[in-house]
Amino acid sequence: MITYDHGPTSQTATHEYYETLRLDLGKYRRMTPSTDVIGVKWSCGACNNVTQLSTQLDLLLAEYERASPPAAPTDVSAALEVKHATVNEKDATVRLLATMYLSWEDKRLSWNATAWGCDSTLVSAERLWRPEVRVLSAATAGVDSGAGPRARLTSAGLVSWPAPVDLLAPLTLTLTDWPHDEQRAVFKFGSQSHTVEELKLTVSKKERSAVFESGAWELVSIQSAESTWRRLDADHSVLSWSLSLRRRAAAHSLSASAILATSVLLLVGAALMPPDMRAPLCAVAALIVSLWFISSLPRLGSASSAPLVMSLFCVVSCVSCLAAGGAALVLRVSRCSAAPPPALRKLLTTASTFCSLGPSESSGVEYSAWAAAARLLDYGLLALFGFTLTVVVCLYI
Repeated sequence: MITYDHGPTSQTATHEYYETLRLDLGKYRRMTPSTDVIGVKWSCGACNNVTQLSTQLDLLLAEYERASPPAAPTDVSAALEVKHATVNEKDATVRLLATMYLSWEDKRLSWNATAWGCDSTLVSAERLWRPEVRVLSAATAGVDSGAGPRARLTSAGLVSWPAPVDLLAPLTLTLTDWPHDEQRAVFKFGSQSHTVEELKLTVSKKERSAVFESGAWELVSIQSAESTWRRLDADHSVLSWSLSLRRRAAAHSLSASAILATSVLLLVGAALMPPDMRAPLCAVAALIVSLWFISSLPRLGSASSAPLVMSLFCVVSCVSCLAAGGAALVLRVSRCSAAPPPALRKLLTTASTFCSLGPSESSGVEYSAWAAAARLLDYGLLALFGFTLTVVVCLYI
């Protein structure tokens, strides 16, 4: 920044003062050609006369018809620079903040770089013809084709215009792999009034990416594609960008693993206990899973699929309740005082050849047929629960 005092008062000194000021400003301009000096933006070092450049540009644009497109077909190259992308699970929407860089050629805006003393400059985008590129997917906002950043012109007639993008689109959540799920959102851009013969859109080979991560989601990948859209018996160019977002939920993953391990260990410990001591452990396992459900469901939005971890916890909860009920049933059968039917006696006799249904010889306790039936029932229930847990672990883990 250059600062001066109020200057001298005599006429000769005043002339020398402003001459010194002019030389210093010229020196400062050569040192920093892209810096604002007394309100003037120097576009590049080659543009020596900004006033002349502005006059020539005004004369060029005075004969320019911005309502008329260049010669058809107009090839427009587009590149999307994503700056922010996140998912709102409560509303099932995805928010995208980006900049779309559109480039095309308009020979009506070309000039002689030698005569003008400048090969490129910036101009307000409202003074130029711009391609109609709008959002075709369902969104609350699209490409801001109104008052946006200035466009850059080159002497060859090349136009480059960065258009801001602010989208809020609905998203079908797929929570099968929660809390390690990835969500995919597709944004389509195109022209509804211009056909392929009039306006052809292509994806720029120079893809841009300047993502600033924030929040509970991170951008994994961006994929672009070109296609056509049939509308009113005519083909229209369509550009689509597919964004993959991955959830950051290390705490959810850790808590789910810890609760699952705790519940399974309680069930295994309950299986090793006698039936009269098994029900409390099974009830505790079911209670832990239920509390985890209550705390986790508010964090899940509406989705088209249920998380596999939720299905796994549902199975563990059901097995815990059934194991507690089975233990109560075994105790009830063992304390039955009615005479056992002959079929039960025959079944116990056959099963005793494969497993021990009676008490140990050192216990000295009188053992009834109903006690033997209760032990056989207990073996069957334990085998069924163990098989169920094995199948669940193999399917979900």
